[in-house]
Amino acid sequence: MATNKTALTAVSVAVTLAGCLMAGSAIAAPITYQRLLSAENEPNNWLHHHRTYDSQRYSPLTEVTKNNVRQLKLAFMVGIDGITGPAGTSTLEGTPLVEDGFMYITDGWNNGYKIDVRSGDAGYVLWKWDAAMDRVYAAASGCCQRHNRGYAAINDLMVQSTQDGRMVAVNKDSGQVVWEAKTANNAVMESHTGAPLAIKNLVINGVVGAEMGIRGHLDAVDITTGKIAWTHYIIPAPGEPGNETWADPYNAWMTGGGSIWSAGSYDPALNLTYWGTGNPGPQIDAEYRPGDNLYTESLLALNPDDGKQKWFFQFTPNDPYDYDDIAENPLVDVTIGGVAKKLVTHVSRNGHVYGMDRANGQFTFGQGYVDVINWTNGIDPKTGRPNTATQATNIVQPYTNAPRRGVAGLYCPALTGGKNWQPAAFSKQTGLLYTVANEGCSAYMAVDPGHWKDKGNKLGTREDRAAGEWNGRANVAAPDLAKLGGLPVPVSYGSVVAMDARTGATVAKAVMPQRGNGVLATAGGLVFTSDPRGYMTAFDAYTMEQVWSRYMGIGISGPPMAYGYNGKEYIAVLAGSAGSNGNNRQPELGNRSTQSMLLVFAL
Repeated sequence: MATNKTALTAVSVAVTLAGCLMAGSAIAAPITYQRLLSAENEPNNWLHHHRTYDSQRYSPLTEVTKNNVRQLKLAFMVGIDGITGPAGTSTLEGTPLVEDGFMYITDGWNNGYKIDVRSGDAGYVLWKWDAAMDRVYAAASGCCQRHNRGYAAINDLMVQSTQDGRMVAVNKDSGQVVWEAKTANNAVMESHTGAPLAIKNLVINGVVGAEMGIRGHLDAVDITTGKIAWTHYIIPAPGEPGNETWADPYNAWMTGGGSIWSAGSYDPALNLTYWGTGNPGPQIDAEYRPGDNLYTESLLALNPDDGKQKWFFQFTPNDPYDYDDIAENPLVDVTIGGVAKKLVTHVSRNGHVYGMDRANGQFTFGQGYVDVINWTNGIDPKTGRPNTATQATNIVQPYTNAPRRGVAGLYCPALTGGKNWQPAAFSKQTGLLYTVANEGCSAYMAVDPGHWKDKGNKLGTREDRAAGEWNGRANVAAPDLAKLGGLPVPVSYGSVVAMDARTGATVAKAVMPQRGNGVLATAGGLVFTSDPRGYMTAFDAYTMEQVWSRYMGIGISGPPMAYGYNGKEYIAVLAGSAGSNGNNRQPELGNRSTQSMLLVFAL
């Protein structure tokens, strides 16, 4: 499934806002592959999307602790792009990269920034790269646009993937474009939202658009030439292992989904990179595509040199719930029964956390982490596959899935998870995994089952939409839960969960009004999160007791990160959310304006 492609390259000009500041002290050493391998040894820097190749999102900084975190205050903020316009308001879901006092971020419209944060009380924008993107077109080219999760760093390059289908490398000192590669096709509803991963001489990322009938793929671009080195298709073609799991008579595999929208992990000792894949297409309507539908809803272990797949693990076969398993995959070393184990972990949207041997994918554990799960009565302890979905005794409906019977299936956790894209973390100090979670349920049904077949298995191209012929998620309906015959639907709320990385067992849980945006674990014994209501919050990493919280007045949509400079620790987050203007649980937020900001905190 790995093939060569020819990349389209182009040169464009970055917008330099403070050229006089970019000489001398604003130029840092190259972020070589060796530095990326040893990122753990640079405690003040955050060189990967998840800080290190193992995706642990763990900071070894210790200045901020549970004893002094109450003195944590806003040090400075920087306003960035993302205002409302004809294309809507962008959402800042990215994680900043920081090297030696310089921060690199992208906004929801793919504009890039280099910010000097060395003073500790101000952030000076040294350059801004203008993505020069047709925002209306790009926002319409997929289901979930108007956001971007950030850069990958390699040598003198900052590399991101754009909504309009490009992978773009800019010089980190000047903001000038070095190369561009075309890696997604907007015309067939492919796009990008996730941050890339740089390994050796390649930068790797995948496409989104499973809800629109794409065949998902990962692409690796050569950092020297800007040309695509390999492409790995998520859905196998006829004759390839796994194609037999698409047991339909109309080639649904050709548009079978399998999006990628979270940065992968990498184990250099095994030379394997790990990526989570999204839902099969059509979404919800599992009867249209009988079989396990490989390799959707899976963790894939690939050789980064050629894109060849070594092993896989599927979480939700023939998914009728839209439980995208695009989450990051923290790599952890643990001891189980006196035996050292090297695991890859995955907090699934389906409500379970998993551990697998990262060399061969052998299942180690699968445990629920949300309060209510009704789509299955457990995970097989030998295979890791879900047991047959069970009828919850307190639910009137006779099924949890969404069949073509004109009646909704009620399932828990909700369509948005459990955990969704919001990144988990692992603490080397406590040995615990942490995640944010949504506690609740959804009701959906499959409708208009002929639509996909009539469209050639698609929900329509970009041109269909422009002509008014695009019907959105025409195969899905979301009934009002309150009108489903008085079903005892659990109240929806958020939580932050601490889990034993050896077994997946929940150790502690903190309840929140709404799911947060991911977590940061620190050697100060703290776990930080942010949430769309506008709060930054810290918990004791052992007990999950809340020890600090600050309301910032704007919706926060990015996960927190940490960096240091001149012996001082900072906590940073990108704020600005298209979804922050209120919801049915916080109607008091309904009249609040959305802003786009970098927020930085310090003692």
